[in-house]
Amino acid sequence: MRLKNERFFVWFNKLFFSLSYLLHQGKSEVVVSAGGGAKFWVRVNTSDRLMLWEIWKAKVYDDARLPIRETDTIVDLGAHIGAFSVRAARLAPRGQVYAYEPSGGNHALLTRNRQLNDVQNLHIENCAVSGVSGQMTLFTPAGNAIMGSLVQNASGFTESVKATTLHEIIVGHDIQKLDLLKVDVEGAEYDIFFGCPDESMAKIQRVAMEFHEFDSEKRTHRDLVALLEGRGFTVVVENGYFPQPQWFGTGFSRIGILKAWRESCPA
Repeated sequence: MRLKNERFFVWFNKLFFSLSYLLHQGKSEVVVSAGGGAKFWVRVNTSDRLMLWEIWKAKVYDDARLPIRETDTIVDLGAHIGAFSVRAARLAPRGQVYAYEPSGGNHALLTRNRQLNDVQNLHIENCAVSGVSGQMTLFTPAGNAIMGSLVQNASGFTESVKATTLHEIIVGHDIQKLDLLKVDVEGAEYDIFFGCPDESMAKIQRVAMEFHEFDSEKRTHRDLVALLEGRGFTVVVENGYFPQPQWFGTGFSRIGILKAWRESCPA
């Protein structure tokens, strides 16, 4: 499967990242402030800063119905360089955050950003998450570090990665209540949720997810909504910040935000 907007991102990368590289006088990495005292190492020639903006400025996952409390247990699937997981660890200083990132390059920067922000309650794993465990191929279109996908048969860089399942994460960490599950896995969300058994789904209290819809893929976000509602969640669907309509002949690729919570969750 291919993202309909892949060609747009190829074009965008070549233009925007070249300008950014020149702006930073040829540096490949810089430290930037995200606010509230948090700082991050970012790669100048990637979309790292865009991800920081989404999490810290646009606050795409922030919602009064999805609070992060001091003692919460949080799982971050698709942690990238740590924009969300570092923020979650700071908001839940007496809780635990488990972050999973398959890309070796992203994981290396995630490790450095954990150290830079001194968040001792952030536990990171260089691992993909899917419906089954084992070795898988991670596709990274146009070398864009935020678009690595297990299901997107894209041009560009490929990497063999270890994969686990959401059920194995919950069991392995002996999580009795998963207060917040954040998911941004470029299409693997369908396999993750449809492959998760009921006993593990029952432990999830709140979900914040970016969903993706691909060419030649029969499943859509409506299937995720039906699954979650069938497991006792209230679900809302919101537009993503970067839907790509008919730009540069790329067609439309549906990307949005899905938020889900159990009404029984304490306020």
